Amino acid sequence: MIPHSLKKRLEKNSHWLADMGIVLLLACLCLLFFWRIITPNLANRGSFPEGDFADQFYAFGVYEAQRLFSGQLPLWNPYTFSGHPFLADVQSAIFYPLSLITLLLSLPRGFSLFALELEAIFHFFLAGLFTYLLAKRLLRDRRAALVSSLVFTFGGYLTSYPGQQLAILETDVWLPLILLLLDIGLAKSAPAGFVIQPSERRSANPAGAKRGFLLPITFAGLAFGLALLAGHPQSAMYVFYVSAIYFAFRAGTNRVRWRPAVIAFGLFALLGFGLAAAQLLPSLEYMRLSARAQANYNEMAGGFPRQDPVQLLLPGSVSVMSPLYVGILPLFLAILAPLLKRDQLENASGSGFSREVIFWTCLALGALLLSFGGNTFAYSLFYLFVPGFALFRSQERAAFVFSFSLALLAGYGVRTLTQAMSKPAKARFYGFYRFVTGLVWGALGLVFLTFYGFMDSGQVAGSVFSSALERSILLMVLLTLSLGLLHLRLRRIVREQLLVVLFVVLIVSDLFTVNWKNNFQEARPEEQYGPTTLTQILQDDEEIFRVYNEWRLPGNYGCVYGLEDIWGASPLYVERYEELVYKLPIERVWQLLNVKYVITWRKALVPRTEVLYEEPRELDTTYLHRLDEYWPRAYVVHQVEVIERDEKVLERMREDFDPRRVAILPHQPDLTLPSQVEGESSVVILERQPERMVLEADMAANGLLVLSEVYYPGWRAYADGQEVPIYRADHVLRAVPLKVGHHRVEMVFDPLWPKVGLAVSGITLPLAIGLIGVAMARRKTKGRAD
Repeated sequence: MIPHSLKKRLEKNSHWLADMGIVLLLACLCLLFFWRIITPNLANRGSFPEGDFADQFYAFGVYEAQRLFSGQLPLWNPYTFSGHPFLADVQSAIFYPLSLITLLLSLPRGFSLFALELEAIFHFFLAGLFTYLLAKRLLRDRRAALVSSLVFTFGGYLTSYPGQQLAILETDVWLPLILLLLDIGLAKSAPAGFVIQPSERRSANPAGAKRGFLLPITFAGLAFGLALLAGHPQSAMYVFYVSAIYFAFRAGTNRVRWRPAVIAFGLFALLGFGLAAAQLLPSLEYMRLSARAQANYNEMAGGFPRQDPVQLLLPGSVSVMSPLYVGILPLFLAILAPLLKRDQLENASGSGFSREVIFWTCLALGALLLSFGGNTFAYSLFYLFVPGFALFRSQERAAFVFSFSLALLAGYGVRTLTQAMSKPAKARFYGFYRFVTGLVWGALGLVFLTFYGFMDSGQVAGSVFSSALERSILLMVLLTLSLGLLHLRLRRIVREQLLVVLFVVLIVSDLFTVNWKNNFQEARPEEQYGPTTLTQILQDDEEIFRVYNEWRLPGNYGCVYGLEDIWGASPLYVERYEELVYKLPIERVWQLLNVKYVITWRKALVPRTEVLYEEPRELDTTYLHRLDEYWPRAYVVHQVEVIERDEKVLERMREDFDPRRVAILPHQPDLTLPSQVEGESSVVILERQPERMVLEADMAANGLLVLSEVYYPGWRAYADGQEVPIYRADHVLRAVPLKVGHHRVEMVFDPLWPKVGLAVSGITLPLAIGLIGVAMARRKTKGRAD
């Protein structure tokens, strides 16, 4: 027999224990979903697929770890794009705290691809945890909240490309936490005068809360700052707009006065953008100079094909992954939510579920339309009138908002089905039940049709009919099981608790079956970036050079192997650099960018080369060429041509033009150049670091020291201790004017905007901590007074 005191304590903590049980369940399901990534059995272990996860995010992580562990802030990366501003590349996410924790924990053994995979898996858990907490508050039902959490965490969207494009995943997961904190700040923590009083209008929160809104709004701002620091501005834009729309909706339903509401949201935005300023300000400068700044509508309007909604029922039928897929039963539950909406059910803030269901339904439909990009006219309206939508490609990423909204609607559907229904609601539910019955018969017909095609086509495995048959059978099974559960509810055969358990079992089985291999390949992590003969040959060369890699190695391989390439894997790079690489003959590009080695599938090249190594592959062979003649990293010219227009510069450089003799500048240099030069000038590189280069130049006459380094704001040059200007030469290179004689030249990358950003972030964080302290002190004081 349980002692009375223990029984009383268990009853008091039962709610907390139930929540902890669900959180533990979510953690176990995440581990189960990714069991082949984390298993200690190496024979079964795989890894995240080749692509952005390893090529970009792991490679960036390796470089970041090396620099940070050396006590240096990685402002510049010499290994990609002939050098690019690493910190300013928003997807480097240098200041994202959870990535820094990953680096810190991996310090004893070194940063590894497996460590990055664990970071990704942890973010799936955060997605589930935060969604559960939000849904529990909105739905007032743990069971329904668990369903919402499962649908968002393991649904088709989050388990598709966000898992591989890590910055998207790590940005998206903060949305439910932000909405939770905003909801608390508006609905439950309104101070006196914050809500319209009953004498003026009936308040949704008539008691008003005695606690201030400052604490939850401050935490919401910090969470938004984390979303911004995670490194995907397009996803952060979705997070911000959804937060703003939800804030306005909740402020309206809670009858919050407009002035304090504006102040509260302003504080939220100020803290978020202020905390992330260290990343945002350098990134804004970089984006302004990148090719993305000049992109047009056609480049931005990509989205889902109009047939993609078919994948709501038949995942994999249009594309390899199915971001719109939320599961068959969750889709039905999401449809039932607005179909059976009940005003008498109340949520945490006191307003009826009906308005919330309508809100999430409208948000889901709007996001779905937007996800088609230019395939519907809806995107044109966003492109023209909504700030930010003209800056980003791949509008199908709006599926994030669609998936999240449907996950919450599925929870509302569960909440509705576990309550007593009115007669009209029962009639609508029965009508929907008959509709699903029709879908089952339709799926059965599809099975017979595809089976006939499969048999008629010779039973070829992997054929169109074979894959269609597999999908139609899965659809029929899931439809039948979903219909069975709806039948149990219609006839009230089982209790609501057991029904929800069956819902959860079917949802997990569905989503795991469809999505669990989206982020998996049969290769261990260390196999993706192991040492090779090809890279060893390059690493053994002690000269200063760059490589031209025609996608025979991963895009950012240079960050891992310490090799400098003229290309890389990142969506942003300097616009003039892109023009140089794409618009000039490739041989001219190799000259200007100090290319010594070419990795290609071509056995013969136009310049004279020596093939040092060849590596047969399944479909072709990889050849490592060494150019017989290659240009140095730094050289001196004594003549200039002034051409102001960029397109004219590129035209001139395509012609019979010798960059070793003449440099093209956009204006006259502040230096008198000779008509003739007696003797030869020379330059020697004494020291090279990512943000610093030291050279010695012997100038036979006045001239320009030209460096095969990308021109970018923030680089400063000093000749014999005195600062000298850096000119933009040959469209995108750097040049320093030097007078006749011997000079010691130092170049340092000392950009302004990282300093300004760090200062703003350094002010914002203590401000937020101070606000939290003030809010907690006020709560403590009011608690004592009460």
